[in-house]
Amino acid sequence: MGYAHFRKGPTKIFYFGLFQPIGDAVKLFSKEFLKGYKIGYWIFLIGPLVGLCLMFFLWLSYLCLFGVYGRGFMLLYIFSVMSLGVYFLLFCGWGSNSKYSLIGGYRAVSQTISYEVTMIFFVLCFVYFVCGYDLVYILSYQIGYWFYFFSFVFLLGWFYVCLAELNRTPFDFSEGESELVSGFNVDYSGNLFSFIFICEYGMIVFIGYLTVLIFFGSCNFILKMLVFCFFIVLVRCTFPRYRYDNLMHRAWKLVLPLALSFLLLFVVF
Repeated sequence: MGYAHFRKGPTKIFYFGLFQPIGDAVKLFSKEFLKGYKIGYWIFLIGPLVGLCLMFFLWLSYLCLFGVYGRGFMLLYIFSVMSLGVYFLLFCGWGSNSKYSLIGGYRAVSQTISYEVTMIFFVLCFVYFVCGYDLVYILSYQIGYWFYFFSFVFLLGWFYVCLAELNRTPFDFSEGESELVSGFNVDYSGNLFSFIFICEYGMIVFIGYLTVLIFFGSCNFILKMLVFCFFIVLVRCTFPRYRYDNLMHRAWKLVLPLALSFLLLFVVF
């Protein structure tokens, strides 16, 4: 990102700026925690912890020897936990007791709820196709032939929804610096800000894991997840921020009807 944006700082620490993430981590975890004068202290403190815990709960669905049991309804578990993510945004914005943080939290909650509905409809298409909520069913249907090969347009719509669901550029309206002064996390610093940062990027990797499960099968799992994360960052390096009203307009009048059309098509098949 530093090279793509021609930045002076992030590319200078060691070779190709490889020590920049380490320097950022040391800086964040060593900074002082600043307590505001009128913040709701417990809500302010609990907000980032809620987001971090929800992200870890989602990773319990990872298909490995130490994963959770009851995988027959794992997709229901995933979206039930993801739907609780709005409380993390709301707690962070409300606990700060600042109008900029509160507006950023409200914008993030409305955006997340809007596109989460569409994301669930996208996943329901494959639930009807494999006749089950088990992640193993979805993988077993892709042995020798990925779902990607007959659903490329579907994948583009899914990627668009993932960007909006994750509050990533060009749809990062919860952190619009120009109008919200960094949005819902403007009053956070030190450890609490690092928790928000870890939660955000942990969710990016998890959505990459879910994308690989649905569209690209199971071989070379980690490599495909990294490719998805690369495209997420590439979009941030390439496109400017969108307009919030246009984003919400597309959520309910373009993307949602498209997802319902795909769902009807899969049900007929």
